[in-house]
Amino acid sequence: MSLHPIAGTQTYVTVVLPLAVPKTYTYLVPEELLPEVQVGVRVEVQFGHNKRYAAVVSEVHQTPPDAYQPKPILAVIDEQPVTTPTQMQLWQWMADYYCCTVGEAMHAALPAHLKLSSETIIALSPFFQDHYAGAGLDDKEYLIAEALSIQKEISLDDVRSILDQRSVYPVIRRLLEKKVIYLKEDLQDKYKPKTVACVRLQAPYDTDSSLLREAFEKISRATRQTEALLAYVQLSKKEPFVRKQAIYDLAKANSMVIQAMVDKGIFEVYNREVSRLGAYEEETLEAGVLAEQQSRALTEIRQHFENDKVVLLHGVTGSGKTRVYMELIEAAIAEGRQVLYLLPEIALTAQIISRLQRVFGDQIGIYHSRLNNNERVELWNRVLAGQPVVLGARSALFLPFTKLSLVIIDEEHDPSYKQNDPNPRYNGRDVAIYLATLHGAKVLLGTATPSVETYYNARQNKYGLVEMPERFGGIEMPAVVIADAKAELKQRKLQSHFTTVLLDELRGALTRGEQAILFQNRRGYAPFIAASTAGGTPSASTAM
Repeated sequence: MSLHPIAGTQTYVTVVLPLAVPKTYTYLVPEELLPEVQVGVRVEVQFGHNKRYAAVVSEVHQTPPDAYQPKPILAVIDEQPVTTPTQMQLWQWMADYYCCTVGEAMHAALPAHLKLSSETIIALSPFFQDHYAGAGLDDKEYLIAEALSIQKEISLDDVRSILDQRSVYPVIRRLLEKKVIYLKEDLQDKYKPKTVACVRLQAPYDTDSSLLREAFEKISRATRQTEALLAYVQLSKKEPFVRKQAIYDLAKANSMVIQAMVDKGIFEVYNREVSRLGAYEEETLEAGVLAEQQSRALTEIRQHFENDKVVLLHGVTGSGKTRVYMELIEAAIAEGRQVLYLLPEIALTAQIISRLQRVFGDQIGIYHSRLNNNERVELWNRVLAGQPVVLGARSALFLPFTKLSLVIIDEEHDPSYKQNDPNPRYNGRDVAIYLATLHGAKVLLGTATPSVETYYNARQNKYGLVEMPERFGGIEMPAVVIADAKAELKQRKLQSHFTTVLLDELRGALTRGEQAILFQNRRGYAPFIAASTAGGTPSASTAM
C-alpha cells in the first residue's frame, strides 16, 4: 500500500475485470479522481502483484469490502461512459444463466481497443510513421510516438518507463482515438486506414476565389484541363472534399490531366482518411407497396405486440418477410428509437444488406466479426450515440443500445446463433430476447422452418404467431419428389448411390441447358452401420 497515494475519501467503486474471476472487486477512489468516476467508464486498476487492467465501473458506493483492504484505482481512462447499466445487467444474466463469469461475458462483449492490460503491445500506425508530428499531440503523446518511431513496438510497461508515471491508460486511449497507435493484434492483420485520393486548390487559389479567373486563363488552351477545373468548382459546392475519381467521372479526365494541373500550380492531390464504415453514397429509394399478405401480416404483428413481447413470423421462403421487417424498422426510426436486426451469418447476407441500405442509407450500421478492432470501436460509439439501425451477427447484441425498441431475429432456427467456444457459450437468439426484455423492446422471430422450441412456445400462446403461407407475387412452391433408394436397390435399379429418378432429372436438365445442384446432408459420418443388402444393423456387442 505504500506504493499508492493515500486516499482522502471513502468512496468506492465495484469493477468488472475482463478475466475469468468468480466475482467483482471493490477499489478505493482517490479524492482527486472523484469528479471523473461514474458507472460505465473504464478505470485503470492493479490486480494481483504486478498486473494492471482496464476494468469497467459497475457501481459507485460508500461500502468498503469486508474481506480485504481495497487498493485505490490508478486512473480514470474515459471521459464519458463506454458501457451502459443495461449492458452490465446482460453480462450478469449471461454469467448466471450460462455458468460462466461476468468477466468472460464482458471480454466477449467489448472490442479489443476497449480492453487493455499490462501485457498489451502497441505499435505506431503506418499512416503516421512519417508525419505524426502534425497530429496535434501533447508532450506525453509525442514522447510515445517518438519512441515508437525508433522501436517498432513497445509494451505498456515501457510506456510507464518513458513517461515516468504509473498511470498511462488515459494517454494510450487518446493515442488510439487519434489513430497514431494501434494494438499489436491489429497490425498483425496488416491494418491500414482507408484513404481516398482527393483534389484541392493550391495557394493562392484556395483562399481567394477571385483568382480562379487567372487559373482558367492559364489553362485556356487545354480543353480537358478547363473541364477538370470546372468539374472541381461544381463538386466543391456540394461536397466537403472533392475526390479525384469524381473529377474523372464528371469531366471525363484522366490522371495525366490532373498531373498537368498539379505541375501548373493549380491542383494539389492528397490522401484523405475515410471511415471504413463509410456513408451510403447512393440515393435512397422507397421500400415499395406492400402486398395483401404482407399488409395482413404487419397488422397481425402489431396487434400481437400489444400483448406479447415476442412474435413468431412463420413465412415460407420467398413470402416477403424482409419487406415486413422494413415497415417495422421505418416505424421505429420515425419514433427516434433503435432497431437490432440479427442474422445468423453476415457472409451469406449481402443481398439483404444491400436491400436495406437502399432504403435506409446511413441510418443502418453493420457489425460482425470481420470488422477490425478500429471499425468495431467506431460503430460501438455510433450505437452509444443513437445509431438507428444495426444489422449484425450474434456479436451485435453486445452493443451499447440506449433506445432499443425492436429486435428482429431472422432465420431464428439457424444453429449459427449458438456460440460453442470459448465462454460464454450462449444462444444468440435467447440472449437477444432477454436483451429486449431489459430494454422493454419487442422481438420478432422470422423463419420458414421454426425451431421446435420456438414453434412450441407459439402454439402454447407464449409467443404470438403470424403466418405467411404464400410466396410473394403468387409464385408456386417448388415440387418436392421423394425418390425411394431402398426400393430401387431391391429392384436392382440403383446405380451406385443414385436413383433412376435423380439420374433422369439430371439428364433432362443438361439436355435443356439448365443447371442442377446436388446437396449431401452430411459428410464422413453415419450414426450406425447398415448392411447394404439386408439392411440390418449390428448390435453393440457384435460391433465390439
